[in-house]
Amino acid sequence: MRGAVALLVLLLCRSGTRAQGESGGDRESLVESRGTGDTELTSKQTTGQTITTPDIWGEVEELRDVVDNLGTMILEQREKMRNMEKKMERRWREKWRRGSEARLESENAAMGARLSVIEREVEDLKEQNTAMGARLSASEREVEELKRINAALEARATDSENGNTALEARLNASEGMVEELRRENADRPKVAFSAGLTNDGYLGPFNSITTLVYRRVITNIGKAYNPNTGVFTAPVRGLYYIRFTAMGLKGPPSIDAYIYHNDKSVMFNHQNNDNGRNRFLSNALTLELEAGDVVYMRLPVNQELYDEKSSNYSTFSGFLLFPM
Repeated sequence: MRGAVALLVLLLCRSGTRAQGESGGDRESLVESRGTGDTELTSKQTTGQTITTPDIWGEVEELRDVVDNLGTMILEQREKMRNMEKKMERRWREKWRRGSEARLESENAAMGARLSVIEREVEDLKEQNTAMGARLSASEREVEELKRINAALEARATDSENGNTALEARLNASEGMVEELRRENADRPKVAFSAGLTNDGYLGPFNSITTLVYRRVITNIGKAYNPNTGVFTAPVRGLYYIRFTAMGLKGPPSIDAYIYHNDKSVMFNHQNNDNGRNRFLSNALTLELEAGDVVYMRLPVNQELYDEKSSNYSTFSGFLLFPM
């Protein structure tokens, strides 16, 4: 459209230029002829030449009108072109705006979706943070509890160390005492004996007081008891435990026995037979003996005892409690 208008304007301009040139020449000729006066006009008229000036002016006026009309048309066309361009620009801007709005709406929708996802993630992170905070608080409480336990254990360990030190001291003292007792025990004589009276059953009665000889030796550590004499001889000074048992069958009215220390009776024992049954008698004592002292059993006059093999109804025993 713009190209056609430009071509039409070019043609009109060329026609106008040509007309202006011709009209310019005519005007100059007219001025000159007017300048020479009416005599020349009269001369020309008299010469019989044809005058065309009024026709040329008419054409010029027509051409001016055409040019004016064309100019007006061109202005109108330009105005229309401007309007069309403005409309096209408005439409393009509207279209661009709509496209931009659509893109913005799409982007807003996408951003809204992303925002929703981010908000959910933020909520999840808040929940995780809350859970982590709770776990951290629990861990801190556990750490505090462990610290208290550790402090208590350290205190107990310190007390235990102190106690262990005391126990070590006591243990060392006890070990020393044990070693001392072991040495004393190793150095102390070991004395113990026990013997049965006889394998023959009845022993007695005798017409005089008689020393009992316990011939069946059961134990004789230290060899302090003599089974041939029935006498126990103290090997060291100390405290001794002496004991005996005696049995009498039914018949005699009583059963009696003595314990002698050296040549002196230190214990007399008696048991009546009121019902005619077997009688049993036993007793014991501790004696402080010097080394070489003797202890033995004696049976009074007209008394009898009973013993037999593997029964050991009547026995004589003793052992060293501790040396002095």
